[in-house]
Amino acid sequence: MAVRSKPERLGDLVPGVLRAARRKSQPLVRLQQAWAKLVGPELADHTKPVSLRRGRLLVHAEQPGDSYALHFQREAILKRLQRAGGQRIEELVVRIGEV
Repeated sequence: MAVRSKPERLGDLVPGVLRAARRKSQPLVRLQQAWAKLVGPELADHTKPVSLRRGRLLVHAEQPGDSYALHFQREAILKRLQRAGGQRIEELVVRIGEV
């Protein structure tokens, strides 16, 4: 016979879930805050890091020209990201998307 534990209230679970989500998203938030310094203010106005998973950074670009600019500078951006510290980023993926 299985032992049943007392059900937990949803309100008791929410703070722990929010803490875990905040901890998981911190590297991306720090990167978003430093983005203008990493790529320059003009390009940062038209691009935005949106996801960081397993060393892969996904960036949205408003226009194909912005995407091209990021691709053209990919190696330099990756070197700057690695010098900045934090999570190791090995791949930069650019998609047209909302900034």
